[in-house]
Amino acid sequence: MKKNTLYWVCQVGGWFIFVLLELIGYGNIYGYNGLLLLNVAINFLAGVALTHAYRLFIIKTSWINLPMKSLVPRAILGVVSISILLTLLNIFLDRLTVPLMNLLPVDAVLIFNYLFNWSKYILLWALVYHLFQYWERSLEAEKVKYQLQALIKENQYQNLKMQLNPHFLFNSLNSIRTLVDIDPVLAKEAIGKLSSLLRSSLHMSKEKTVSLQQELETVKDYLAIEKIRFDKRLQLEFDIAPNTLACQVPPMMLQTLVENAVKHGVSKSKLGGKIYLKTFIANNYLGIEMINSGRFEPSLENDGLGVENTKQRLAILYEEAAQFSIQNLDTDKVITQLNIPL
Repeated sequence: MKKNTLYWVCQVGGWFIFVLLELIGYGNIYGYNGLLLLNVAINFLAGVALTHAYRLFIIKTSWINLPMKSLVPRAILGVVSISILLTLLNIFLDRLTVPLMNLLPVDAVLIFNYLFNWSKYILLWALVYHLFQYWERSLEAEKVKYQLQALIKENQYQNLKMQLNPHFLFNSLNSIRTLVDIDPVLAKEAIGKLSSLLRSSLHMSKEKTVSLQQELETVKDYLAIEKIRFDKRLQLEFDIAPNTLACQVPPMMLQTLVENAVKHGVSKSKLGGKIYLKTFIANNYLGIEMINSGRFEPSLENDGLGVENTKQRLAILYEEAAQFSIQNLDTDKVITQLNIPL
């Protein structure tokens, strides 16, 4: 139901129930007649009109947007004003439509009783209306807050992805530069592979997540370039479960971790090293496990973006639902483990 429609249903329905109860109360005391029905009808129209006029006034003057401590005294003034108008109307109306009311003198006590009686009902109307508006504004403020948080996270995520491409390109060009003097033919082949890899990485960078199959293709293209440089010094082994290929992962994340393994592990050993990559599904998580030759030294890892970037991107996308760890397996092996919720 639309907001304006809901207001009119509550406004008309609430006043109708009120005057119906008043009709029953007065009718049981003074008897039912046409004049009493006229009294009730006029009070119904006056109640709807005056409270609606109050609503329009507070919207136009922006009272409705004031903090509670500033709104309360203004609302009390509005309640008193409407109650006074309805009191004056009903003192005249009751004497016109209920003859027995003419027996009561119009004095301070009578006026106070009318005013007090109407104030209770108008105050109830104001409380319901203002509390509903306050609740609605709170919901809207909460919605805006979450939208801003989502926007900030999206910007953070985009900034992190922007860090990856130059980092990856720099390392790849360094690898190819080494080949230029040693083997120009292989260098040319590597440039072709890098060109293809950059095209796919630029496409993937537009996405928040990609399939593991797409990410693995990027990893394999990158390793093909490094394989040209390291030849037999770089050994690869993949153990990819077929049911994991459609799972979604952050783009370039796995490629960055593999790149880290090459940079800080394989490249530092004269004999080279091995990268073992395994994927599986367990407990509604995509598990990724990589074991590579080398040693994990946090002080050196801070020079690169891979580990820290991965942690931040996982935190933004999955908060605490994803797990990431990297540690030394033994004297010459490092194990990296990822658990990403499906």
